[in-house]
Amino acid sequence: MNRGRKRKEPTLFEELRELELLEEGGMVDIPDLEVEDLIEENSLSVIVRCLNPSVHKVGGLVKALPPIWGMEDRVRGRGVGEDRAQFIFESEADLQHVLTKGPWFVNGWMVSLDQWSINPAPDFLQRIPFWIRVRGLPIHMLKKQVVETLLGPLGRVEEVELHAKNSNSLEYVRALVYVNTEEPLQFRMTARLKSGVTIPTELEYEKLLKVCFTCKKLSHDQSRCPLQVQMVQEERRGVLRNPLFTIKVLKSRVAEKAQEWLRVKRVVQRKLRKQARSLKDLDPVQKDKIPGVAGSVALEREAEVI
Repeated sequence: MNRGRKRKEPTLFEELRELELLEEGGMVDIPDLEVEDLIEENSLSVIVRCLNPSVHKVGGLVKALPPIWGMEDRVRGRGVGEDRAQFIFESEADLQHVLTKGPWFVNGWMVSLDQWSINPAPDFLQRIPFWIRVRGLPIHMLKKQVVETLLGPLGRVEEVELHAKNSNSLEYVRALVYVNTEEPLQFRMTARLKSGVTIPTELEYEKLLKVCFTCKKLSHDQSRCPLQVQMVQEERRGVLRNPLFTIKVLKSRVAEKAQEWLRVKRVVQRKLRKQARSLKDLDPVQKDKIPGVAGSVALEREAEVI
């Protein structure tokens, strides 16, 4: 029997902060100190932020990320806040690998990270580098400036690939965009030309595994979405004030069920294909001794039909 995780009782300090009862304290002057040694110690480090606190705990990130990076013996992690962890690297090469090979995720949910800085930028830990595939642009519009203009509202466009490497296909173009973690992801954009002609496009985020189906944010799933909670509350009161909002939430519920079915489908397909491969290795005599076993070709076809 699966039991829900027992909710941790808030501490007195947490209750005071939640009630905004932590008053301003006295001012204390700190003398100038030599901190160059600490700055140097932290210069080869990144700060990682939990975007989805319901599935990401700081201690879990400290344990999970070094193996994901393949650096168990070359990086040291520690918690540095309620939703943040710091990882100190032994080399600049490892640091740059983590900074440039993202985005990174744990349990399917994204985390944001930035190199530690004594004076962090205003958007510190609020950007994730996504390679975005753009589909729908006509051939005569495949120019770098067009892609940069189309994706500019999503964030800073760092790089554009008009032609996929080692491929002759023009099915899509790619762009590396630093997307704002606080805003909903956009999966469709419409390009409007000066002539008034509009071109609908679809955006696919590479490595993206999970997102809220209702509001398209990275910070929670649909079961914890504020819009979903509002919908439930209105349903209980018998008041549905915004029909468009209601349709949006209902569509997200249907999509959630469809996602569950796809997960089950993939599991069944993998099992059937595994069984088909194992049958190929058996000789006819061995196959006859196994009751009720279908042929490997039939199993493969069954896997495709499901």
